[in-house]
Amino acid sequence: LGKTFATASLRGTSPDGKGCPLLSLENLTLSLQILHGLDSSVLSQPLPSSPAMGYDESSAISISDRVKALLEASFATHPTVKAALSQQASFNSSNVTNADDIEEMANSYFQKIYTSEQSIGEVVEMLKRFKTSGNTRENDIFACMIHNLFDEYRFFSKYPDKELRITGILFGTLIQQQLVSSITLGIALRYVLEALRKPPGAPTSSSVFGMFALEQFKGRLHEWPQYCSHIVQIPHLKEGYADLVAEIEEAMAESQNRSSTPSSNPQTANSETESMRSRDDSVVKVQHGDTNLEGHKNLHTDTKPGQVGVPLTSLQLGAAEPKKVAVFGPKLGRAVNRIDASDEEHEAPPDSVLDRVQFLINNVSPSNVEQKAQDLREMLAATYFGWLGHYLVVKRISTQPNFHSLYLAFLDHLGDYGKGLVEAILASVYLNVGKLLRSPKITTSTSERSLLKNLGSWLGQITLARNRPILQLMLDCKELLFQGYETGMLIAVTPFVAKILEGAKNSVVFRPPNPWLMGLLSVFRALYGVEDLKMNIKFEVEVLCKNLGVKLEDIPVHTEDLAVRISPIKERNPDFNIKSSMPSSAIPRISEGSMVNNSTGKNSHGPGGMGGTPESNDEGIRSQFGGPSSLSQNIASGGAQDKQQTVIPNLATYVTINPSLLQLLQQQSQGHTTSISQTTVKRAVPIAVDRAIREIIQPVVERSVTIACMTTKEIITKDFAMEGDENKMRKAGQLMVANLAGSMAHVTCREPLRSSVSTHLRNLLVKSTTQGNNANANASSLSEQEQNIIDQCVAMCANDNMELGCRLIEKAATEKAVRDIDDALASALNARRKHREQTGQPFYDMSIFGNGNQRYPAALPEPLRPKPGGLRSEQLLVYEAFQRMPRQLNAQGSQGANQAGGGNRGNEGMSGVGMIIDALTSVVAKLENAITTLLTSAGQRAHEITLSMIPTDHDVRQFLDVSKRVCGTSDPKGLSNTENDIVLGFAQGIFKRLYELRLSEPLRLEVLVALLENVNTLCPQLSQDLGTWASYAPTETDSQRKLHRTILLLLLRSHLLRVAELDAYLARNIDGGRSLIWVEFALLFVRTAVLEKIGQLGDFPQIIENMTRIADGRSQATVQVVQAYRKPIIRMMEELQATPVSFDAREHQQPQQQHQQQPPPPPQQHQQPQQPKQQPKQQQAIGPATTDGTANGASTRSVVHPTHAESSSISQASLTNFAEAAKKAAEANDLTSKSDPVNAKQQVAFLLEGWIRLQNEPSTNEKALAQYLQLLQQHGVGKVEDLSERFFRLSTIIVVEAVLKQASGNDVGNTRGKTLDYAVIDAYAKLVVLLLRYLNEGSPADQLASQRVSLLNKVLGITVRAMMADYAKAKNTSSNAPHWDQRPWFRLFLNLVHELNAPNPTLDLISLGILSVFGSAFHIIQPLVVPGFAFAWLELVSHRMFLSNLLLQKGQKGWAIAHQLVIDLLLFLEPHLKRTELTDAMKQLYKGTLRVLLVLLHDFPEFLSGYHLSFCNVIPDNCIQLRNLILSAFPKEMALPDPFTPNLKIDLLPEIGQSPPILSNVTGPLQSLFSGLEVFLKGRKNGDFIASLLPKLCKDGTSEVDGARVNSLVIYVGMQAIARLQNAPMAHALAHTPEMEVLQKLMDFDEKGRYVSLNAIANQLRYPSSHTHYFSCVMLYLFGEAKEDAVKEQITRVLLERLIVHRPHPWGLLITFIELIKNQRYKFWSYSFTRCATEIEKVFESVARSCMPPGSQRPVVGDEPPH
Repeated sequence: LGKTFATASLRGTSPDGKGCPLLSLENLTLSLQILHGLDSSVLSQPLPSSPAMGYDESSAISISDRVKALLEASFATHPTVKAALSQQASFNSSNVTNADDIEEMANSYFQKIYTSEQSIGEVVEMLKRFKTSGNTRENDIFACMIHNLFDEYRFFSKYPDKELRITGILFGTLIQQQLVSSITLGIALRYVLEALRKPPGAPTSSSVFGMFALEQFKGRLHEWPQYCSHIVQIPHLKEGYADLVAEIEEAMAESQNRSSTPSSNPQTANSETESMRSRDDSVVKVQHGDTNLEGHKNLHTDTKPGQVGVPLTSLQLGAAEPKKVAVFGPKLGRAVNRIDASDEEHEAPPDSVLDRVQFLINNVSPSNVEQKAQDLREMLAATYFGWLGHYLVVKRISTQPNFHSLYLAFLDHLGDYGKGLVEAILASVYLNVGKLLRSPKITTSTSERSLLKNLGSWLGQITLARNRPILQLMLDCKELLFQGYETGMLIAVTPFVAKILEGAKNSVVFRPPNPWLMGLLSVFRALYGVEDLKMNIKFEVEVLCKNLGVKLEDIPVHTEDLAVRISPIKERNPDFNIKSSMPSSAIPRISEGSMVNNSTGKNSHGPGGMGGTPESNDEGIRSQFGGPSSLSQNIASGGAQDKQQTVIPNLATYVTINPSLLQLLQQQSQGHTTSISQTTVKRAVPIAVDRAIREIIQPVVERSVTIACMTTKEIITKDFAMEGDENKMRKAGQLMVANLAGSMAHVTCREPLRSSVSTHLRNLLVKSTTQGNNANANASSLSEQEQNIIDQCVAMCANDNMELGCRLIEKAATEKAVRDIDDALASALNARRKHREQTGQPFYDMSIFGNGNQRYPAALPEPLRPKPGGLRSEQLLVYEAFQRMPRQLNAQGSQGANQAGGGNRGNEGMSGVGMIIDALTSVVAKLENAITTLLTSAGQRAHEITLSMIPTDHDVRQFLDVSKRVCGTSDPKGLSNTENDIVLGFAQGIFKRLYELRLSEPLRLEVLVALLENVNTLCPQLSQDLGTWASYAPTETDSQRKLHRTILLLLLRSHLLRVAELDAYLARNIDGGRSLIWVEFALLFVRTAVLEKIGQLGDFPQIIENMTRIADGRSQATVQVVQAYRKPIIRMMEELQATPVSFDAREHQQPQQQHQQQPPPPPQQHQQPQQPKQQPKQQQAIGPATTDGTANGASTRSVVHPTHAESSSISQASLTNFAEAAKKAAEANDLTSKSDPVNAKQQVAFLLEGWIRLQNEPSTNEKALAQYLQLLQQHGVGKVEDLSERFFRLSTIIVVEAVLKQASGNDVGNTRGKTLDYAVIDAYAKLVVLLLRYLNEGSPADQLASQRVSLLNKVLGITVRAMMADYAKAKNTSSNAPHWDQRPWFRLFLNLVHELNAPNPTLDLISLGILSVFGSAFHIIQPLVVPGFAFAWLELVSHRMFLSNLLLQKGQKGWAIAHQLVIDLLLFLEPHLKRTELTDAMKQLYKGTLRVLLVLLHDFPEFLSGYHLSFCNVIPDNCIQLRNLILSAFPKEMALPDPFTPNLKIDLLPEIGQSPPILSNVTGPLQSLFSGLEVFLKGRKNGDFIASLLPKLCKDGTSEVDGARVNSLVIYVGMQAIARLQNAPMAHALAHTPEMEVLQKLMDFDEKGRYVSLNAIANQLRYPSSHTHYFSCVMLYLFGEAKEDAVKEQITRVLLERLIVHRPHPWGLLITFIELIKNQRYKFWSYSFTRCATEIEKVFESVARSCMPPGSQRPVVGDEPPH
């Protein structure tokens, strides 16, 4: 004041006339009065003097002296101030002594209120009197009471409930009666708002005060709409006081109505509006300010006219402030505001140097970045850094975000020399950021926004990621977001700031919870909640939170930060999707019960009705479309409503109309053969789809939501019975109900929607064609040609738009379900919240335990029962799995099929090739729809579907066949150049579409490649051009390269790429080994191609030459490339050059493998070619056992006394190799141990002893264990390969020997019947587990995962070889049966299986890799290799932590491993089970096998069902119950019909039309006869095939029937027959087919061969499916048509022997046998073999009684009396 009092003037004026003064006279008067009224103890304190006041610096004066001098100077300068203050009693010394008296009076009035001596109403009336009284004493008492009440606010939390309630009522009444105003009113309202925001029920909560105060003045809330908006945003207020919130919302609406209603007096209206705005603004300003009333002892809210001092209202002398206008730029920092820097010129180096530098930058790569940095030091002086920094930013950094990491590495290698360059780059970044932010095109130009986003990414990486701050002086990120919000620039600002903050994820300083970062995230959180904000802006916020590892809901919300900013105008704002207003007269009538609650997208807890008419509007559907949702677009011009406009906005943009249909209509209209035009169809289709959706949405959504809500509520209530966190319960319920309701609605609406669309579209087209509005117009008045065209239009358009309608209905169901489940769970959520707030104790919902008769939760297994503390994180994953990405709608024309058909076709090709392309375009569109439907129905398992799994009768297969026939209609040699160009243009569109897909949908990739394969038959030049096209494919990112590699493999497999051209292409990109990326690409490509049998190693000579040079050190590759890929290349060569095929990949000999025609596996499966160093030794040791063995299927030999070798499906040589595998492993182990140092075993033993001692100490913690692991790493364990191998090998031997010696003394071999102490093994297993968990922590996630899997592979490989060597040693030292104790090894494997597969955040990411490594290890030590380990092996394989986890892997990725292990078990059992008598050991092992299969049948029936063919191949014929168990498996979701139902019609069951999935390799065993079989089945052209068929089904070189080959033949022939007879009656049409001829030929075998064939047919009599139906008819047909009774007897035997064993019995088997004995047509009971012996007759009678329903009798034939 001492410096500025002289410049004070009245408000609204200024000494220089330029606006408001810095200090107004009113504020000066108020300030002087406050200073004068300070307490005497304060005034007496000393203060340093100030030269501005004219005092000596060395003197010390008091505050009182300073105030006195200031008063005198102010009075001399401004006489009006002296006159105003002279009227105040406080400036008269005679009245100063009255202050204590006034304070005492004020306190006495408060005391009367709290003791109920005086009511609140009486006190308020008294205060009204005091305020308007002319008595100074009464004015002071009023001011003192108000001040004391405000000053006491900070102690309200300590008040008792009664006093707090009284105070709240008094406080609110003062506001209601307008006893406080202006700034004081703002403070009062802020206090109430702060109290309301405190959670209710807390021990120190003052929310009671806020509620009672708010209740008193809610009648005035309409005056402050912005204040109301803050109140309604309080979460607990909306939940607990919904009625009050509703009243406040009504007050807000009333305020809006008042402001929008025109007043009869404009001046009055303007004054009212300005008054309301000023009141609201004052409230908000004080609310967010830092106002403090401390020391305002004489604070008044009003005064007599003429007073200038204390009264605040009298100080408002100026006019109201004008409305603020948002401006972008001020306070954003120098980066945005330094316009003068845009013309700065940088000194460029000489041209010769400039060219060299640019060439260097162009050629920098990860492999040469260090060398290039050294070159730059030598060629460029630091004076040119300004030019280089500007060049890098403008030409590189801003346009190449994928190379940011490369440029950062380049700068790092420059060291101290490059520090100046970093600063120059940073300055240029700020400069260009400012240019882009100031650009007028930044909100409309995607290219400019992309540049800005790239600069933000770089700025974050070069500053935050390196722990360097972004100074507010240079760029204020928070203010940038706020100003972007105000000015409509969030569309550009949000991605920019988000990319900056992404750099914080790698920062030590700026990662969460850094306050600066969390402050920015809170702004993002507030912006995320802004209504109508565009989804792409919200998406940027979600991506940022994901990258930072922060949950969006965990970020604190500070909406008040946005409340004080200028609200943006949302109309025509690029940041918002907002409805444009429209006259009410133009809005179509919408019934109150709209089909989905009209919501703006928030999770409203209000009721959402589902009633209404089809004309109801749906805001949820409307938000699915990107455009404005105003209904004004749906109103026709001319004033009247056009009923044919769509209610769903922008629907026409998403509706699909087939281009071939439009082309057909154009041709027809040109020929004047029909009046249906393209315009008519384009107008009618959206209307029909719109009407159809609105017609069926109500019942579909209502039913789906009701069922989903009931199901969800029951399950949630049970699972969360002991969960006290209501937020977890609410989220889980919402995720589950959204998934259930959406999926159910999507499935159930398809057929009704198709029918409705067809009906509406047909009516519209008929009405349009009849050229009038005649209500009686119908299709009978149309010509036949017009009716055909309408039918074609209806069918195609209804099918093409089916997915669109289903998705919209699904979205509506999802949104309503989320609202309804919130209502359904409201009471449970409130109970949990109140329990937590009132008690703080754990929550228990005892209602689920109340009914003693209910089954759950008492019947639940212990792991699934509710437990105190709620659900664990791994249990919550069940509910998180319900979360799914919403289905997106594609605008019309976005599909690759439509693009592909676009081509550059000319009119000259339309007659021939043009029509073919039109047909192909139509086929492609239908293929897209069929694939989308298939993948949608598959849900989360869509990524598992491949082309080989699809049956021949599916739409996808049918459309591919159509495309093949279409392409075969033209002679490829007769195409002209123009026609070739047309076909190639179409194919190029398909090829481009390949690179728009994702690896998660392999079916789309395969179908498009198959389509290209068909097009290649039409235009052979395609295969020549594809190589050129592939060379231009995008390969910048890792994901693009993975996709490119997969596409190349698919094209190569389809023979669409020439191998030599591909070899040259990859060799060229390898660049002599200089390109690290392409070396890895080629390595993985060649390895996958050879392993998948797509090509051979010799097909890629140039690549192999480059790889060989890299491995030998003769290439030009950098040291980095050689170090990274030398060993992988050597191992790949050793792996792929081995002549024997892998045991896992025998497709010719072993029919249980998967079909060959599956697509190449995703590249990540082969991304880790680095195997442990001992891998070649391991292969050498057990190679013959794992590579040469063959399994030719289940044998049906009936030798009286077969040997073990003769009883096995595996050859004698392979059995020998299996038996000698342990011996070879021992030899390899001995060879490796020779290189050990002399004292190596002692050193390892010393390390192990230290570890065991450390573990046994009770005070040991994780830190001590981690230090010991560091000690091991210092010894090379986990880092140096040879040292790691030696440590694990010797450790394994030491701990096993220690366990055995402890039990048996010095005699290690004598441990039979003795108890073992496994403490040493347990300690060693824990060491291995901890080594894996803490391996190289801090490394990148991908690299760390790969290292962990590699280390586990090494440990298990060493353990497996050590165990095999130990077994071989025990076998050699014992002349009789070797006594080898399997228990220590079992304990070691068991510990590793249990610990490494238990839920753990560190290892969960590599769970599939861990399971795969264990699966490979168990496959190596299968019982055929180590028979003495068989029982332990079965226990390990069937362990719940292994087998269950393996089969539960996403995408069935673990099924192949589990299948191989089951095959290993059955191959071991096979020769033993063929014997008449089993040993006790084999009986126990067989019993254990049955139990494992029973568990699989119960928990994973789809696994057994999918691989039933390969399992049956290795199950002996005499193991009928074992085979029945596998054949009885059926999908979990299927309910089997009762086979005993009278008059059951199998062909009418809905499941009969569906083909079962076959995961086994069907065609593998048929290679020798496959080509002839195909020709015969297509047209019976190969007449010699049938005659020579039977010898081909025998094993090579023998006359013994190959059971596996017969099994594959039967099922393959059946699949072809089903495809042929799909539209014909099965029982009547199968007789005269080539497939039936093949099956009848099998009956010409001898008895043994016929028995094998009939068993193969009976194996397909499983659950209801097209296969079961067909083979049941085949079996009955063969029985009925057989000419010999021997054949009929053998058919009866095959069926009967499967029924007389214990259950389970396959459903199809029962159905077939019941039909055989019931149907008079077969005269079953008339044959003599049913009565050949009394025992046989009794057996038939018993089976007949069990198969026939109660009360039925056996049919009587002839004179045979019933038995």
